[in-house]
Amino acid sequence: MKVCLISRNINNDYRGSFEFDQARALKKSGDDVYVISMDFRSIRRRRKIGLYWDIHEGINVLRCSYPLGRINRKLFYTVGKRLFERAYKEMLKRAGNIDIIHSHFLETSYITTIVLKEKLNDDTPLIVTEHSSLVNDEIEQLSGDTVSKAEYVYTKADKVIAVSEVLSAKIKSNFKTDCDVVYNVVDMEIFRFAGKKAASDEGDFIFVSAGNLLTNKRMDMLIRCFCRAFKDDRSVRLYIFGDGPMRQSLNKLVCKEKAEDRIFLMGRKTRKEISDFYKKADAFALLSEKETFGVAYVEAMSAGLPVIACYSGGPEGFITPQSGLLTRDREADIIKSLRHIRENISEYDAEDIAAYARKICSPEVIAEKLNIIYKNQLRQREG
Repeated sequence: MKVCLISRNINNDYRGSFEFDQARALKKSGDDVYVISMDFRSIRRRRKIGLYWDIHEGINVLRCSYPLGRINRKLFYTVGKRLFERAYKEMLKRAGNIDIIHSHFLETSYITTIVLKEKLNDDTPLIVTEHSSLVNDEIEQLSGDTVSKAEYVYTKADKVIAVSEVLSAKIKSNFKTDCDVVYNVVDMEIFRFAGKKAASDEGDFIFVSAGNLLTNKRMDMLIRCFCRAFKDDRSVRLYIFGDGPMRQSLNKLVCKEKAEDRIFLMGRKTRKEISDFYKKADAFALLSEKETFGVAYVEAMSAGLPVIACYSGGPEGFITPQSGLLTRDREADIIKSLRHIRENISEYDAEDIAAYARKICSPEVIAEKLNIIYKNQLRQREG
């Protein structure tokens, strides 16, 4: 099957892209995959500008890279539609006929849908996967602009997919649209269970966390609760991977808590570096306020770590009592959860946790689910 994925900007090194991870999985399953990467970020994001092909891991990626930045929104969409139309026609020159078009994220899909359905009258089945927290709220809380775009895209698309049960329920409720659930792909080759935990130098119990240092990730709450939970147990350590605008304030908080010897801000690392560290960790904790899915949790589970998450949307769909704990975001509950994992770590079977992660998010599983959806769409057209 010949599939064209439409994505937001994909990093030049292809790190951390949900869309490219999906493209890689589909190619491995036997699909012929093309990707259009629409990168309209400002000129401050230094990169090659223009429309050009890039082949990565045997996948044809057409980069549509133009620095529109924060121009007037009406002008942004006018120019964006013209640039995408040009990119789509260029893609067809190389790929020929496409069986399925699969677009990701509301903003990207809005441009894709207008061009394909109105400008070009293209009748290729259009699948839209929604990841965005923009629509993960009660409809009264959404902006009028978001509602109008979502209503347009979800009505015109042949199939809408959400990356979690909670997001799917919100889309069904808010927009009266049928919505399947397909989780994000997790790279099981990088995040893999390596057997028995590697001994750390000090033999400490190690919690690990990973995420952008943004307000939503609530690393400050994790630091405070960690210090309260283990104020009398200096053998427990916390390592936080990621970078962002809160890094300076988090450093100050660690100093204020006098925890410099057991809480460490590790900065931004590659997925391989994080995975290597997980081999000597005991458990993972991330207290995000909102998650439409939560790839970081499944990556940790894939490495065999039990996880702690707050009720935040996505994690409720896949964290089980055997793979970790879900907690309310009250300090007392979080402290209780941290201590429970520390005191009962032997109850969590690392091999079983890793096997469960593979069962729900491996490239093979996700590619199979997507191909079933694709084939159903093609059968409906033929019928």
